[in-house]
Amino acid sequence: MCALLPLCYKTKLAASKLNDLPITALLPEVIAQLPGQKLVLQAPPGAGKSTALPLALLRAESWQGQRIVLLQPRRLAAISIAHYLAQQLGEAVGEQVGYHVRGEQRSSSSTRLLIVTEGTFTQYLQQDPELTGIGAVLFDEFHERNLFSDLSLAMLLEALPLRPDLGLLIMSATLPAEQIAQWLGDAKVLVSEGRQHPITMHYRAVPPRSEWLPHTATVVREAVQLAEHGVLVFLPGWREITHLAKTLDLGANIHVQPLHRQLTLAEQQAALQALPSGQKKVVLATNIAETSVTIPGIDVVVDSGRERRATFYPRHGLTRLATERISKAAATQRAGRAGRLGPGHCFRIWAEGDTQGLRDFDAPAVETEDLAGLVLEAKRWGSEVKDLKFLSSPNSVHLEVGEHLLKQLGVLDERGHLTKVGQQVAALGNEPRIARIAVAAQDLDEYARSKAALLLAQLEYPAAQQHLPLTAQQLGKQARQRWQWWQRKLGGREQVNDISVEEVATLALWGYPDRVALGRSASRSASRNANHRSSSDSYLVAYGGGAQFHGQDTRNGDALILILSMRLSERSADAIIDDFVALDRSQLDHPALDLHWQTELAWQGPQQRLQAVERQRLGAIVLAERPAQQQPSAAARVQLLVELVQRQHDLLENLLTADEVQQFLARVNLARQHLGAGQAWPDFHVEALRQELESWAAPYWQSLQSLAELQRWSPLAALQARLDYAQQQQLARLCPTHWQAPSGLRHRIDYQSELPTVALKLQEVFGEPVSPTICQNQVTLVLELLSPARRPLQRTADLASFWQNAYQQVKKEMKGRYPKHPWPDDPLQAQATQKTKRMLKQ
Repeated sequence: MCALLPLCYKTKLAASKLNDLPITALLPEVIAQLPGQKLVLQAPPGAGKSTALPLALLRAESWQGQRIVLLQPRRLAAISIAHYLAQQLGEAVGEQVGYHVRGEQRSSSSTRLLIVTEGTFTQYLQQDPELTGIGAVLFDEFHERNLFSDLSLAMLLEALPLRPDLGLLIMSATLPAEQIAQWLGDAKVLVSEGRQHPITMHYRAVPPRSEWLPHTATVVREAVQLAEHGVLVFLPGWREITHLAKTLDLGANIHVQPLHRQLTLAEQQAALQALPSGQKKVVLATNIAETSVTIPGIDVVVDSGRERRATFYPRHGLTRLATERISKAAATQRAGRAGRLGPGHCFRIWAEGDTQGLRDFDAPAVETEDLAGLVLEAKRWGSEVKDLKFLSSPNSVHLEVGEHLLKQLGVLDERGHLTKVGQQVAALGNEPRIARIAVAAQDLDEYARSKAALLLAQLEYPAAQQHLPLTAQQLGKQARQRWQWWQRKLGGREQVNDISVEEVATLALWGYPDRVALGRSASRSASRNANHRSSSDSYLVAYGGGAQFHGQDTRNGDALILILSMRLSERSADAIIDDFVALDRSQLDHPALDLHWQTELAWQGPQQRLQAVERQRLGAIVLAERPAQQQPSAAARVQLLVELVQRQHDLLENLLTADEVQQFLARVNLARQHLGAGQAWPDFHVEALRQELESWAAPYWQSLQSLAELQRWSPLAALQARLDYAQQQQLARLCPTHWQAPSGLRHRIDYQSELPTVALKLQEVFGEPVSPTICQNQVTLVLELLSPARRPLQRTADLASFWQNAYQQVKKEMKGRYPKHPWPDDPLQAQATQKTKRMLKQ
């Protein structure tokens, strides 16, 4: 008998509705196996893994008195599933079924099934690693592989020894279950069939010289005519959705509804509502509708084949949203949305043959996105990211950049440990920059905290085509909701209406100390006061990158600014400034900024002489410069030269271009290939030379005073000195500089050709039966045989063949042209010479 009779009664209706789902066949095994175990369930969309399965677990004896947590990667999906499951129980959300997403929670002490987003679950783990009162954790749609799905699972796996009784179920629609199970090591695999009606595929490739978005509108109109209920259109982002919504004119009984993250929750949920009979709807959605969220009344899908993907660029510390082609897995997911109700249709905006060119799966977020937040959560958890268990290894460069940013924010100390401020930042659970500003605002008075709340909302949800700072009346719906949330969080007052530029700068510097920027024209005259207008729109940013205004941006930038938001462009190496506030020089004394004087060696004057200067720096920005009282020693000059040549690759390449240097390097590299076993010579390849500059080049630079002198320096003697006497003698034997011809003359061997080559007059090798060799007879010299006028006649590495096959023809052509020189019938019996016949007689 069921332990909770009211629950048994309420779930009878739910069971009758859900029993026909494919997942039902696996429910007894899941219920029996899950307690204290790890399971991996592969089930396609429509199988019931997000609906029938959680309700079955809710009814099972194993978890009476304990909560079941169902993780969803998307906020809208978590809320929608909670409402649907509560409806199946005949209850309101917040009773037995609740949800908890960022900024919103509906649950109570009686809630036993809690649907949460993965970022929220990470905070649960941080606060209670043992997950007290929770009996099972279900990761739904794990194939989406966002940052917090991977992180929360890694943290949970580390915490499992504390809870051997906890059940862990990982569910995926597309990722191979066996792969995940092997990674977990001790997980059981279950596979469910899907409930999918037949889908007819239609391919509508974009015609030549046509734009894809207008073509998509044409296909949508065709799809509406075919649909009996409704059409779901997948587009990359809200801009394309807005444009298409304005373009489509489908009639009074056809409702066009957008679905994307920039909408309020109420607006998003409107797209999920069923329409009265006789009406159709066209939902224009991003990939938010690929999984988890079920949109009723859809029997036709139009797939643009495009999505917006986030890629992190470490140089600028920016995430760029780029429109890319979707993966095969995503295409399958999208098409499946047409077959939920019955037979459906899917229109794909590409040619059928292009499907094979799509990547199999999307790259996980830990490989492509900004990892500063992940580093912060791992530090708060008490682990290093590298020590946690991830299905895919996080990008090491992104980790390094993330840790560097956290140190700049004062979140981590130099050893990489959380500071007191860092603990406060981590506890907020927000993006690190935003959280750092919020922590700083906590020390302000109530009125200032309210202004900080207004700024934080704008930084999280910047308004399109409106520049910061905005007044309270100018906030969009989502920004207004976040303002109210931050008001409560910071304990501010709502009477505030606006915030000044100076107040924005003072607060925002806590979160963006690396985004102070100086106009490049001002930077070139750093000794002058930086408070003047910049003569250009180009800036050097403190982190070392460049930024500029968009060509159509009519705003005038001050010489010194704080960039609040910027983006990357394919047309420029600089980032494009979207929002900024002007800075006054006095604001650079802000405690968040590392403004300091330091002594540096620099190239000064036309000859670029090495001199010591004192520079006032803020990261890469030089704000002022003055001569240093003490000039550099010879050792300091040499060290700067070494660092310069290692940093600027073309400097070393230019030093090595001289013919005699190239000749020596070619000889050495050829000789090294023919050394006996156990003989180790220095590496003379360019990268090795660059890394070892201090040992071979620096001793020769003691007297150099300027960059001009360095550029005139010949490295030949220094390179030769890398070989000891015995090695130099061995080099001379293996790869001699010259070859003595039968004529008695010595000729230079050119080692820079593809094969070692000697150029000489043909008459000088009379009597030589075979080609000469070097490198202990392992390498044959190429002979470039010249006419008496030293013009090429023949190149050969087989002299014997030349005498036998080609010589007679050469003699026939040359004898009349050069009658004064010998052209014997039998060259092997003739005297080798470079003289004329008359000189030979004398």
